[in-house]
Amino acid sequence: MNLMIPLLILVPLASALVIFFSGPRANKGLVAFGILAALLTMLLSIGLCFQVYQAPSSLTGVPGVVEPTIEPKVTFVSETLRFVLPISVGGHPIDWQLSFGADGISALMVLLTGIIGFFTIWLAQSQIKNRIETYIALLLVTISMLMGVFLSTDLVSFYIYFEAVLIPLILLIHGWGDGKNPQAASKRFLLFTLAGSIPMVVGLISLAMSPQVHGQPSTVSFSELSRIASQAVASGIPIGSKDSWAVWLLLLGFGIKLAILPLHTWLPMTYAAAHPNTTSLIASVVAKLGLYGILRIVIPLTPVALSIEAQMVIGTLGAIVIVYGALIALSKDNLREVLAFSSLSHVGFITLGLMSLTREGLGGAALQMFNHGLITAAMFWILSMLEQRHGPISLKSQDRGLAAQYPKLAVLLVFFTLAGAGLPGLNGFVGELLTMSGMMRVCGTLVAIAVLGTVLGAWYGLRIVQRLLFGSDGPRIDAHGRALAGTDLQWKEWLPLVCVGLLCLYIGLFPMRTMKLFQPDTDRLARLVEPVSKQTHRDMDTLAVQSTNP
Repeated sequence: MNLMIPLLILVPLASALVIFFSGPRANKGLVAFGILAALLTMLLSIGLCFQVYQAPSSLTGVPGVVEPTIEPKVTFVSETLRFVLPISVGGHPIDWQLSFGADGISALMVLLTGIIGFFTIWLAQSQIKNRIETYIALLLVTISMLMGVFLSTDLVSFYIYFEAVLIPLILLIHGWGDGKNPQAASKRFLLFTLAGSIPMVVGLISLAMSPQVHGQPSTVSFSELSRIASQAVASGIPIGSKDSWAVWLLLLGFGIKLAILPLHTWLPMTYAAAHPNTTSLIASVVAKLGLYGILRIVIPLTPVALSIEAQMVIGTLGAIVIVYGALIALSKDNLREVLAFSSLSHVGFITLGLMSLTREGLGGAALQMFNHGLITAAMFWILSMLEQRHGPISLKSQDRGLAAQYPKLAVLLVFFTLAGAGLPGLNGFVGELLTMSGMMRVCGTLVAIAVLGTVLGAWYGLRIVQRLLFGSDGPRIDAHGRALAGTDLQWKEWLPLVCVGLLCLYIGLFPMRTMKLFQPDTDRLARLVEPVSKQTHRDMDTLAVQSTNP
């Protein structure tokens, strides 16, 4: 039993409760307490990654033995919290025992949550002016719920935490939004999320009952369900109508959270209305919940149905959203909206990698989930710093020439823009290359569309740099002809950006060191789904084979 796992959930949650019940007294002390709690959570997430990295595999590797594709290397199981769920078919109830665990994929997302969560709370002390202690407490609750999602090892825990994340986020968007109509944005976010939760819970119930079709007791355990799915693939059992419905219901629920076309309309409105500091957490981690759900539940638990029913449909939508998001980002002048559609475009690359169902694609998608989280959070932090000095930032002429006034900020903005554009040597390049390499084995047309998206991504990225940083040699003036003054980044502001930037550079230069954390898990998943995908797409490897022939 590993106590680090429950601490990752309980430390931020308990700290938030302490802040809530302490009231407005000792404001500075509560802020410092919240920062320390977030720091401890980040350190715990780093420690968990080291434990997962060093933990031996429990799989036997014996030929002919069907093993699960989901194998937590570090676990925590409660011996007292065991329940019988009020769901049964044929008189067979479903047992649920509270348990958590982590493999390489979940540990990677826990690390992302810890890093972004800490720096978001760190920056709040200089960016949030009203009720900052309550704001930090809600961020801590959000971090706790996110940890619960990534550490869940069963369908029940996953669903509870997946939906519980919504509560603090609604309050953060509504209470501290400083864009256009945060109240309407929070309502739309709530309605879309609730609309997605209904089909998702029906799909999860269908998964829990699916073992009975194979003569086995119902279960909610990821490990058991993945073992049963592997047995079905090995036995060549055809899919039924329930499997098809379950896949589409789950994809609908997860698709709303990841904002895939045409379920994306909540995203630009929310990103434009929420405080950029809040948006940094939403865009970098919360938006990954749908992608993580597909990688953790849909692909390993319903591989055959996904390959036959939805692989190319969702893959095509992913390719389209790459170009769609980039084109809309090019047409916008408000920097919040540019970054919102930029984030939407980059999520398309991750979707493309997941739907390739190949070793390269799955590994690249997992890596790009982490990379995109780092880059997007940094861009929204920079946006928040700019707005703190000059209000809403537009790419029109009166906002040019920032490089002369803010040289430190300019260097960091150029760095993260190039990372997002996929410059070789930075982290964005490796993930995008692997996702496209994986899909190249399935459909070259979708890769061609994605390549167009990379060109457009570099275009709108360089447009941001050119419009904001260059073009004015003298002092900047606003629309009324008044000189604008401001100071460059203070150490409290550049410290998070430099730390995240160094991590982006490290991953870009040494990607395999990072991928060693989760590659055994994505490879094991690929060994299950690649043959299934190839049965559905007979010419799956044609392009890859042709590209290797002289």
